[in-house]
Parts: sequence; structure tokens; C-alpha cells
Amino acid sequence: MNDSLQSMHLNLAEKNPSRLLTAIETAISQPRRNMSLQLLGPGLMAPDTALMAYHVLKGRPETLSIHAHSHTCLIDGAILPWLMSDTRSIRPDAWIQVSDGEDLDREGNTGYGDYSTAVIAAQESPASTDLRTIHRLLDEYLPVSEIAGLRLFEPDLRELGLITSPGEPDPFAEYFAAKPAATKKTKRKTQERKP
Repeated sequence: MNDSLQSMHLNLAEKNPSRLLTAIETAISQPRRNMSLQLLGPGLMAPDTALMAYHVLKGRPETLSIHAHSHTCLIDGAILPWLMSDTRSIRPDAWIQVSDGEDLDREGNTGYGDYSTAVIAAQESPASTDLRTIHRLLDEYLPVSEIAGLRLFEPDLRELGLITSPGEPDPFAEYFAAKPAATKKTKRKTQERKP
């Protein structure tokens, strides 16, 4: 198995989901232990494309460790590939932003007849449905209700435990070293969410 760190440049502006997914699948299928995912582009992804990329990265081999570095600011779905990595870094002046989801609060609009999670199509666009799904996935890593509408910079992301300073030990490294590879993909919740 190749132990050298291989880089993959992921262009978030890629308009062809098939090309984007093929590039990710090819990169994660190579026999190696470590990979660097370099995020480039405008920091935006179509919601459905972001969800596809998230699930492909989530299904990577358990033996593959990914470090993601974002060269760009990230908004909504573009945050997902970054979060799916084991370790992360971001350009010092870059930020992430989760859109305010007030328009997405459709808890009363779900469920129809025998279909408990169905949404009435005439009442919500496909992009809004996907963005609601993105918010739910982001909430597994970030306190979405607290940060929606804010831009979080490197110090904020470090405080949330999502990145470490150069030379600073990764607070999760000891945990990952002590557990079998299968637990490596355990989602990290923020330790203390404010009510």
C-alpha cells in the first residue's frame, strides 16, 4: 500500500456532477492510507451535487485517511466534503457560512398519508429540500441553529474542534490512534452547544 500523501484538487465549481463524482471515486479507490483533498473554486456547490459528493466521501475505504484543505470560503453544501475529512485546514482569511434556514423550517410540512417524511412538492423547491438535508447533515458537526447566518473564520473553527493550528496537536489524534479504523468515521459533535 502506498503511504505517500497524494493530493486531489476538487473544483467546487464543476458543473458536471458525473465528472466530479468520477474524480472523487477514482481518488479514493487508489491503494493508499492518506490523501490530501484540496478544495478550490468559488466555495459554492449545487445542493444535490454537494449531497452526492458527501455520500461518496462518506463511503470511502475505512483505511483511507483524508486531510482537507480549503483554499476558498465555503457556503452550505460546499462545507460537506470538507467536514467528511478526518482532519481539516482552511486558508487563514477564509470562512465558512451556513445560510439562515428560517425558510427551510418545514417541520409541519413533512408527512403525507402513509409517507412520514414526504414533502408536498408544490410547497417546497427541490433545492430547498436538499438544503434542509444539508443543514441536517451539517448539524451533526456544527451547531447550525447558533451559527446560521454567520461567517466563521479559522479561530472559530478551531474553537469548534474542526481544525488545529499549525504545529498544534490534533485533539482527536489520540482518540483515533486508540480505536480501530472502523470508528475513525465517527461524527464529531461539538462538545457544548449553547441553548
